[in-house]
Amino acid sequence: MKKVALTDLDPRLQKQITAAEQQLKTNPQYAIEILSGILSRNLGCIEVRRTLRKAQKVVLGTRKGLFDGITNAISSGSIAKAVEKDPVAAIAEAEAKLAKSPADVNANKTIAAAALKLEFPELAAFAYEELTQSEPKQVQHYADLSNTWINAGEYDLALAAADAGLKLFPGNGDLGECIRKASVSKTMKKGNWEDKGDFQSKLKDKDEALRLEQSSRKVTDSTTALEQAAALAEKIQAQPDSLDLYRDIVRQFVSAGDLDSAIAWLQRGRLTTLGKADSSLERQEIDLITQRYEKVSKGLRDHLAATPGDAVAAAALAANDKELTEYRIQTTASLVERYPNDYSFRFEYGSLLFGAARLDEAIQQLQYAQRNPKFRQASILSIGKCFVASGKYDLGVDQLLLAKSEVPVMNDLKKDIIYELGGAYEKMGRTKEAIEEYKAIYMADSGYRDVSKKINDFYESQKNPTA
Repeated sequence: MKKVALTDLDPRLQKQITAAEQQLKTNPQYAIEILSGILSRNLGCIEVRRTLRKAQKVVLGTRKGLFDGITNAISSGSIAKAVEKDPVAAIAEAEAKLAKSPADVNANKTIAAAALKLEFPELAAFAYEELTQSEPKQVQHYADLSNTWINAGEYDLALAAADAGLKLFPGNGDLGECIRKASVSKTMKKGNWEDKGDFQSKLKDKDEALRLEQSSRKVTDSTTALEQAAALAEKIQAQPDSLDLYRDIVRQFVSAGDLDSAIAWLQRGRLTTLGKADSSLERQEIDLITQRYEKVSKGLRDHLAATPGDAVAAAALAANDKELTEYRIQTTASLVERYPNDYSFRFEYGSLLFGAARLDEAIQQLQYAQRNPKFRQASILSIGKCFVASGKYDLGVDQLLLAKSEVPVMNDLKKDIIYELGGAYEKMGRTKEAIEEYKAIYMADSGYRDVSKKINDFYESQKNPTA
């Protein structure tokens, strides 16, 4: 049995399928009748089977029978015999059972086994997907689904299946093994190693002196970095719990500019025994995902600089920047929740909340952060900015004066504090006090922001006060 794409069907059948899909909510029984007839003549069409199953569930529900648990336990032998005898007939018989009970576990197991017998992994995967819905507490269904996709060479789908299972069964060894196998296979495929002989023999074909030179210096060349990554992937197969190997392969992918693969391998490394206890890996994962967002934004900005009228690109940039902000706030909030005494997370979270105009929440986090001397002055400055942004100018001035008093030298931080203090005075209508603050910056660094303009405008206004 081979897969049949929906577009390969007779156009008249395609129209009937479209009509059936439109009737899923209003007349699902009609959809069942139409789709069942089409499927009986086109058993290899996954799309028809998927839509049919939806219609059957609407009409018959998804509850399993009272004795399903008992029959499941004693039916594995009969399923194997039926599949071995005639896998196509076994599938047809299973479909007849599903027409009466769409969540029938044995029927889906039969389809999965028969599909694998027929070398039809897409159908087997569909059956396993149905099993994960019928029996979501059975971890084996997720492992079977992932392994089916691995054997089919669909490594992203395999990773997605295993990840879904790990959300329900954190730390499960079988799912962790699926992730390792899929990750390794994906990397080997990307490097195109598997169809050119084994990796070790390929290395021997290289010039020995060049190889030694490359191993002794930092790898920056993309091609070489991917070669190193492929070698590390093989080592991880032999040492799946070596966190150092995961760190190395992540570095190679970062050097190659492949952030997606770097993130994927880092996530796998975090599943190891040592990885679960290493908070720095979580921080690194957040940084890499942030870099990926920023890389997309940079590409869109460069495109808009060359094509400023591209509304689609402008919308994509806005959406990506919004997703990045939401991601950073969400992940930093999680870090604060789990590490409440880490004031670096508090400061970062407060700064992000300030940027999102969530001022009261920002003030609360920054007040915590100022307890750490490393973040105290910058936190007080940010609290002052929050008060000014919310119209509480007097409170803002108090904070900014405090921050100013704690920074003894005229460095960039103190300039920022004084500039914000001058701005607060301006908003309060206290122009003379604002100018005195701006003068302090002007005397040290006349090129700072627009201080020179503010000072010149003030003196011009003094020449002609009635103007």
